[in-house]
Amino acid sequence: MYSTKTATVSNEEFVSNYMPVGKNDNVTLKEVNVNKTQNGRDFLEIVFSNKNDQTAKMTFWKNEKNMWIKTDEELQHRDDQQFGQILQLIDSFYETRPEAEFNNFLEMINWVKDKLTPMIEVKKDLRIKVVYDNKGYTKVSTLGIFVEPMTVTESQIKVFKKDLLERPVVADIESTTDPLSTSNGVTTPTTEDSTKSADDLPF
Repeated sequence: MYSTKTATVSNEEFVSNYMPVGKNDNVTLKEVNVNKTQNGRDFLEIVFSNKNDQTAKMTFWKNEKNMWIKTDEELQHRDDQQFGQILQLIDSFYETRPEAEFNNFLEMINWVKDKLTPMIEVKKDLRIKVVYDNKGYTKVSTLGIFVEPMTVTESQIKVFKKDLLERPVVADIESTTDPLSTSNGVTTPTTEDSTKSADDLPF
């Protein structure tokens, strides 16, 4: 139903609840959470906010062997990469990096939470890199250097080719049936997992 009596016009600019993609200055640490999914998977969630209360978050999951990580050496390499990413956050707050060694993922992320949670009240200004993921949602990039204190006058944060600064178009996948097929109209559905490639991995 349309009516001239109820039609409205807004002259206010829309402000998203999420930080824009690209480099964001004067960002502070807002939350550090260790959570568990319904399936029992532990993960680390880190949330940043800016002066407009816009947020950007990043999550870290336990690396496991799969079609891209087949050997113990490859798994250890991914763990080293992941911990290096997380230590960028630690280094942004601590002048000297605390020494630590852990036997499992849960021990590591609980240590990170213990180290970063007191830093929330410090309200230290940071610079972070925000990008789109493959589904069009914003997140903090983990490629290269993605966080640094605002005291760094010449930013070391770089934007790489794999950093998505334009929202990807996620097209609906249509399933078609070949009338000449002998499959009796049975088609194999396309799922997110079946369309993944190595480029979709978060590293």
